[in-house]
Amino acid sequence: MNKQTQPANWDGLTGVVSILFGLGYGGYAYLLPRPMFGNPWEPIFMPLAIAALTIVIGILLIINGRVAPSVAAVQEFIAQHAQRKTHRYRIVLSCVAAFVYALIFEHAGYMLSTAIFMFAMLLITSGVGAWKRSLLIAVLFSTGIYFIFSELLAINLPTSLMFS
Repeated sequence: MNKQTQPANWDGLTGVVSILFGLGYGGYAYLLPRPMFGNPWEPIFMPLAIAALTIVIGILLIINGRVAPSVAAVQEFIAQHAQRKTHRYRIVLSCVAAFVYALIFEHAGYMLSTAIFMFAMLLITSGVGAWKRSLLIAVLFSTGIYFIFSELLAINLPTSLMFS
């Protein structure tokens, strides 16, 4: 007899993440500068409302989904087949590459940081064996987009602090 498995319930964990995000977002929203004239709460009202709504949705997700099924879903996720570990590794590397891209973007400028990011993402997805093709695509892509924005659309993209 075939026993159907129920899909993993991530609601409780999603609720916890939603609450943490709402608290962080609300904290940063509260630190926004106040205007010198007028209502001091006016520029932070909408971000605080979004933070409060995110927290309320997180609480509702925890109430509805509970935390215990989410813990079981995480344990099942960890114990999955070894083939999926490669995918998880690629996901983690992609997140690290995006984080490094965000860190170096302003300092290294658009061209260099985007070329590095594209090269890293292509290495993650295509493999190290195709590094020459990945490098060529990364350089052509970042140069092409820079040309389109700078020359054709007259939109200035960040340049490297070394060259400015």
